[in-house]
Amino acid sequence: MKILSLEFENLNSLKGRWKLDFTQSPFAENGLFAITGPTGAGKTTILDAICLALFHRTPRLKSIAKGNNEIMTRGTGECFAEIEFEVKGKTYRSNFHQKRARNKHDGALQTPTCEFADADTNKVLETQLSKKIKLVESTTGLDFSRFTKSILLSQGEFAAFLNANANDRAELLEELTGTEIYSLISERIYEHYKSNEEGLNQLKAKAEGVNLLTAEQVEELSQNKASLEIALKQFDQELKGWSEHLAWWRELNKAKLSLENSESELKMAQGELEANGEQLEQLAKSEPAEKLRPVHKDLHRVQHEVASLNTQLDDANKQLEVGNQEKLQTETALNAQTAATNQLRKEQTELMATIEKVRPLDQQVALLNEKLATQKQSQSLLKTEQETKQSLILNAEKSLEELKIQEKALTEYLSTNESSKSLERYLGQWQTNVAQIRTLEQQQAEQQKRVERLANEISAQEQQVKQLTQDQQKNTQELSTLTTAEQAAKALWEQSQQVHSEEQLNGLKHVLEAWNRQTHALTDVQRRYLMATEQVQVKRIELERKTSENIELTKQREVLVERYKEKEQSLERLKTLIAQEGELAKYRAMLEPGSECPLCGSTDHSVEQSQDVNALLQQQTKESEALALVKKEGQDLRQKLDSLGPILSHLEGEIKNLTSDAEQAKQSWVLLVEKFTQTGASASYANAQLDNSAPLMEWVVSHDQIADKDAVAMFVDRCEHELNKVTQLQQQQMQTKADYQSAEKQRINLELALKDALNKVEALSVRIADLQKQRVDAEEQTAQLKLTQSSQWQSLQQSITETGNSAPELESIDQWLEVKSAASQEWQANYQQKAELDKTLIAQQEKHQSLAASLGEQTNKLAQLEKDLMTTSGDLTKVQEERQALFGDKQIQQQEQLMNTRLEDATKELETLKAAFNRCELTLREWQTKQDAFSKELTAKQSDLTKTNESWTQALLASPFESETEFEQALLDEQLRADLVALKQRLDNAIVSSSAKLKAAKQSVDELLENVNATKWQEVEIEQVEQQVSDCQQQQQSTASQIGAINANLEMDKKNRENQQHLFKEIDEKQQAFDDISQLNSLIGSKNGDKFRKFAQGLTLENLVYLANKQLQRLHGRYELKRKAEDGLELQVLDTWQGDVVRDTKTLSGGESFLVSLALALALSDLVSHKTSIDSLFLDEGFGTLDSDTLDIALNVLDNLNASGKMIGVISHVEALKERVPVQLKITKHSGLGVSEMSKEFKVA
Repeated sequence: MKILSLEFENLNSLKGRWKLDFTQSPFAENGLFAITGPTGAGKTTILDAICLALFHRTPRLKSIAKGNNEIMTRGTGECFAEIEFEVKGKTYRSNFHQKRARNKHDGALQTPTCEFADADTNKVLETQLSKKIKLVESTTGLDFSRFTKSILLSQGEFAAFLNANANDRAELLEELTGTEIYSLISERIYEHYKSNEEGLNQLKAKAEGVNLLTAEQVEELSQNKASLEIALKQFDQELKGWSEHLAWWRELNKAKLSLENSESELKMAQGELEANGEQLEQLAKSEPAEKLRPVHKDLHRVQHEVASLNTQLDDANKQLEVGNQEKLQTETALNAQTAATNQLRKEQTELMATIEKVRPLDQQVALLNEKLATQKQSQSLLKTEQETKQSLILNAEKSLEELKIQEKALTEYLSTNESSKSLERYLGQWQTNVAQIRTLEQQQAEQQKRVERLANEISAQEQQVKQLTQDQQKNTQELSTLTTAEQAAKALWEQSQQVHSEEQLNGLKHVLEAWNRQTHALTDVQRRYLMATEQVQVKRIELERKTSENIELTKQREVLVERYKEKEQSLERLKTLIAQEGELAKYRAMLEPGSECPLCGSTDHSVEQSQDVNALLQQQTKESEALALVKKEGQDLRQKLDSLGPILSHLEGEIKNLTSDAEQAKQSWVLLVEKFTQTGASASYANAQLDNSAPLMEWVVSHDQIADKDAVAMFVDRCEHELNKVTQLQQQQMQTKADYQSAEKQRINLELALKDALNKVEALSVRIADLQKQRVDAEEQTAQLKLTQSSQWQSLQQSITETGNSAPELESIDQWLEVKSAASQEWQANYQQKAELDKTLIAQQEKHQSLAASLGEQTNKLAQLEKDLMTTSGDLTKVQEERQALFGDKQIQQQEQLMNTRLEDATKELETLKAAFNRCELTLREWQTKQDAFSKELTAKQSDLTKTNESWTQALLASPFESETEFEQALLDEQLRADLVALKQRLDNAIVSSSAKLKAAKQSVDELLENVNATKWQEVEIEQVEQQVSDCQQQQQSTASQIGAINANLEMDKKNRENQQHLFKEIDEKQQAFDDISQLNSLIGSKNGDKFRKFAQGLTLENLVYLANKQLQRLHGRYELKRKAEDGLELQVLDTWQGDVVRDTKTLSGGESFLVSLALALALSDLVSHKTSIDSLFLDEGFGTLDSDTLDIALNVLDNLNASGKMIGVISHVEALKERVPVQLKITKHSGLGVSEMSKEFKVA
């Protein structure tokens, strides 16, 4: 990544818009440049602008947002930063912009805007804040943290990596290099390990929690089931007999109840017929009168119509008389209203002529009144303005006097304090000189402390040399003792190797552990084989029993099918007979005693010869019940057969599966035995023995021992026993080896300690000589600083004296400068105030003259306005007198409205009378028409009445009635006659129906009592029979429930056995997966991800140290970085000039720390650049701690980096650096304003 240009506006103290183009002169000719300027001028702001344009934040501030912007220059309304950079040959542009409301300095902060674009094509790639930062990171390969560690080394971050502790350094490494993936891998492996472990434990617990039935329990359940099924058949037979008995009792009781109900219904119908005899006789007598009812009704209808027409004709005659009277009255009122309306119209015409003369006069009066009011208002305003201006003139004269007094006082002060005028030019230089003197004083004190510290360190180093010499003598004696102990431990270890070698024990353990892991599978295979063979025998017995049951049920069902067909044909015949008898009964009910039958012509309608319907109905019921019973038995058999089919198929499938399981178990057994044999026989220690026991291969199980439980158990115990023995021997051997290695390590450590002590003594001697030289140098520097301070103080005193002021003592110079600074500021403030006062005085004089001239103009305008006011008043009086003479005080609008209202009311009344007259004429014509129609219709109806009366008289004469009165007495009410007809029909039907039911009920009772078992069944009461049926049903249900429970237990045991076989297979697979992940977890897995992360970070740190040492060789060949052996992420410094003595990084001086930090920073920049090439570098601190030689070294390195194509910007206050770097970006700070600026060539207009 290479930065091409930077443009920004209003950031911190750099107010205005600036642009640095690093592709143009002077940066193009020399890629190494310095950013210089006083403290607080804004040097670091340039680096802030780069970060702001890319990441919307700076190293010193957090993210810049809508409610938070501390980087915008005070007193401005917006800030802006834009950078152009190159990555992999492509140029991009990134910017950030934020405004305040209305671009005012006190406006509310608005939401920031941004843009990321392709600078070559000007295509905008992103404008959203968060997405733009992510796009910058993906394009450059650097996030904010890596950017500030690789390209921009900001204040406070330069030596962060060097001074960090191990944990912080780990975080920095992870943050800079993106190695957090290793931590995630470590955590995920640990989580996977724990998940697998938990799953395996759950499967094992599940396997242990399954309880299977033993073979004895299965056999016992099967026998119980067989005995229960036999008992169930007996209960079925008993229930069938008792059910038939109970059905007979219920049918008998039902028939007896039907007999009683039929007798009761017949008696009730006959009684009701007798009770209604009189009414039925009255119905019979009314039949002749019913024949005359239509003629009589027509006569009454015509008489009613004639009477109605007579009434309507009388009403029409009366309405004609009333209408003629109303018409005459309305016509008289209409003539009177017409005359009154014409008179009002004449008066209106005269009024309008007068109004036309008065209206112009009213308009003149209104205009003159308006003009008079305007003139009076203008007069009032002019008087008010005149008074206001007179007051303003008085105030202006008073202000002029006050200003003159102030001007005189300021002139006297400036004259009196003329000596303070020139202080402003010298105060800045004097303050700088004092600051330099104070700095020299501080450096002198620091050098004096350094002399004392060096003296103390020399004393401590000499004491350390003495102590090391004593320790060396003591360690030499201890070394001899440790050498003897090491030889003894070595002899014991070699002796144990001769009995059983380490390789042999490891091999034996490997085989035994493999066998031990496989014994679980061996026992499981044997258990599956034995269980399968036992289950095959049980299932075959069950299959034979179920097959016999299926054959027997099939035969029974074939018999029931034949019975069902016979019953069905018999029932169809009965249904046909009953239907025929029903039709005959319907026709028979229509026959009347004595009348001929339309079918046979007979007059005797006896029913004894016909078929007994009740008997047929009873026989149909019995046949239906018998058919239903046969159907139910068939359905029960079908259900049993259907249920047996799946059971037989299931049993056959189970036998097949179990046979297959047994065969698979046999094959698995053979494979496992071969695996045992191959594992042992393939090793050279196959015939090895422990403690005179049998060789390894002699006690392995054989292929034909799958059914031998004892052989397998003995093999499992032997494996475990032998493994324990091997493990015990290994532990003994390891302890012997550990004792030997411990003694050897102690001896080696002591030898190294002796060598280290010797090296330390030599290094301390060199160090003491170096410290003595440093103390002499420090004493000389202290003396030199004292001379420099004295010289600068004398120069400052001379400068103060030359200005006419007496120089104070050095101790009080700060207070003296503060007094003089205050006096200078006061003189300048008064001078500025007098200048402003002179301008104000001139302005006040001009204002007074303007007010006086304006007041004269106001007076003239007021006099002219009073003359115009008198003229307008005279004109108004003249017009008002003329109007009074014509119309008085009356108002034109009021008089017009009054006249219009009177005329409108008269016109409405006239129209109303006309409408009333027209309505009268219309009403008279309507009633005249109705009178004519009623007369014609009455004549016609009277003719009809004569004809109808003649018809009625003839009908009455032909009837048995003597008079109309006798006819009306015989005639029944229509509703009453309909009710009597319905009553007669209902009673006739009830007697016929109850007689038929009575006969059928008697026949049913007789047939039930004729049953072959009737006598025996009557001996047991129905309550006892119902109890027996209930008891049988309960016993049947209980037995069926027990059979179901046994079936459920056997089925559950079967499922458990199947599931357990799958479970053991799943446990084996899970165990293998767990072993793999357990091995991986032991290597790199950890709960918080530390194990793999530290390993990866250690590799990263090795690479970083390597790159930093390459930079240190360029900077200074004296130092070299190395990692601490006991702490993987701690750093040490190797001093090659002092016998390769190792020092802690915290013991480095300021200059040494800078060199090492610079090397680490450059190495970090190289390390981070794995994602992108780093072609720009900015350094912002550190050079002030270097002496001249070290500074030359650092600058040479920067020159070399620049020569390799990198652009390097350095921020520093060091004068020597300014001299060595020809290209400088100077920032000038304006005193007292808080604003800085760069050279004008970088200013954007």
